[in-house]
Amino acid sequence: MKILHICDHYRPIGGAEKLLFDTLEALENNPNIENVIAMHDYPENKTTGARKEYIINDLDIQPISWNLIDYLIRGIKSKKSLRSIIETEKPDVIHIHNLQNPFIISESIRKTPTVRSVHDPRLYCFNNWRILRKDKKICPYPLGIRCVTEGCLWSELLRFSFEGRCAIPKYFSYLLHRKIDKLIVESEAMNACVLQNGYKKEQIAFLPNFTKTFNFDDVMHRSEKYGNPEENSILFVGRASFEKGIDYLLEAVARINIPFKLYLVTGGPAMPEVYSKIQQLSLSAKVEVLGILPYEKTRDCYAMADVVVVPSVWIESFCLVGIEAMANAKPIVAFHTGGIPDWLIDGKTGYLAECRNIEDLAHKIEAILQDRIKAKEMGINGYWRVHEKYNIETYLAGIMSIYINAIEHKKQKDT
Repeated sequence: MKILHICDHYRPIGGAEKLLFDTLEALENNPNIENVIAMHDYPENKTTGARKEYIINDLDIQPISWNLIDYLIRGIKSKKSLRSIIETEKPDVIHIHNLQNPFIISESIRKTPTVRSVHDPRLYCFNNWRILRKDKKICPYPLGIRCVTEGCLWSELLRFSFEGRCAIPKYFSYLLHRKIDKLIVESEAMNACVLQNGYKKEQIAFLPNFTKTFNFDDVMHRSEKYGNPEENSILFVGRASFEKGIDYLLEAVARINIPFKLYLVTGGPAMPEVYSKIQQLSLSAKVEVLGILPYEKTRDCYAMADVVVVPSVWIESFCLVGIEAMANAKPIVAFHTGGIPDWLIDGKTGYLAECRNIEDLAHKIEAILQDRIKAKEMGINGYWRVHEKYNIETYLAGIMSIYINAIEHKKQKDT
């Protein structure tokens, strides 16, 4: 089977991209699979593997200027580039990983069976994160008139701002995705969102993420090697942006009554606000910003941590960081939102805190730090849960079944 993977950023900038690279690595161990990549950019270090790689310069197009003609020209160019790749490679199935280009989507579904991984709300939300602009709460509404009346879109349309200009191609992208053969959702919460927004039940394929797993003795040895029994180490791994909740985490740790050190593996648009918040809360001596790290270095941080915190305040599609931490036998404290309760069993692999409740988050972080025996037990429970439910073998069997179903679905539509 030949699979054409399409992605916007071909470098490990987030969970969606890491899942892509791990999937490619896993698929390439199957001699019956041939992978072809169409992308917007290369990683800093070109990937290895028996895969063909194509760059489409206008793949990740956005209506950045007021010039509609320029946007259309670039979109048509990207569509022609993809058509040439499809004619050359003749893939059995196309897998779109993270992309909103309506020209590319329309070309993908024209003749080839197509699946799409749903990593975030961009398929059905004009502002991408399904967070209301007025009060920053999670939006309960489907895509439609409420996007205007709740203030998320109306002012942008009137000003014809960047987001206002993006609204029309986003809506076309939404309509095109309703024709895709299979949408891969990662959690029960994402499944509910997709159905709420008019996608058909028969389109949806449920497949949770996976992460690499390791020998139990090695994991425990690394925790002993990197851990510091004299320090209560708290770890956050993720993008520095509002929806990931770093500001809530900083507010929470400021309320902790025992000594601690918070490590932030992060980077992104909100870093100035993060540094400002650290200063404002007088946390400079208790917080260390490590920046964006490759996965092997992040694994060292997991090994060092006593607890990993996932303070997301949006409807997380899954949150790969959670099962990465569990694969390294670490307990989790997270807000109860999105797909997080799928993998975090409250009281067994960590604690769920009421979403956006800073006091509850602080209390549950402190509870883990004060009971190291319970924390170790939770970490071990998480380790075995990942081995049982979120392993590579289960994921590969699922993804291959989805590809085959997409091919069959396309045949039925065309007959």
